[in-house]
Amino acid sequence: MKHFFAIFFLFSSLLLACQSATNSSDTSEKTASLQGHASKKNRLEVFCFHGTRQCETCKNMKSNTRLVLEKYFAPQLKDSSIVFAIVDVEHEKNEKLAEKFQATGTALMVNKVTNGKDSILDWSDFAFEKANENEVYQTELKTRLQALLSK
Repeated sequence: MKHFFAIFFLFSSLLLACQSATNSSDTSEKTASLQGHASKKNRLEVFCFHGTRQCETCKNMKSNTRLVLEKYFAPQLKDSSIVFAIVDVEHEKNEKLAEKFQATGTALMVNKVTNGKDSILDWSDFAFEKANENEVYQTELKTRLQALLSK
């Protein structure tokens, strides 16, 4: 149990540090959604990983993901049953988080945490294929997230 809390503390610190290091377009993330989810043994963690340099597809993935979460899952973001973060994998402080998700560049990763246990899903292929088709991406992401929440 001590190990879990130590990992959680490190994880939370990385998320908060990442948030403060992002550029102004990334700072609209709700700090509250990154804090206080320690008590949530069951939650979805949605991470948009990226490198410092980003192409249009990468930028679209991030903005479309943010839009879907804010539009359709605002209550879950507020109560921390969904946690969302944008993470620059090139920052040293994000190294452990990137390693956990095996993210070396742009990636869309979802972690369904059930009773404190991780179940990491890599949705990067979907994200790259659909990120430039805003409506298609948003509809499919919404459907995927709803399916995970209903399980």
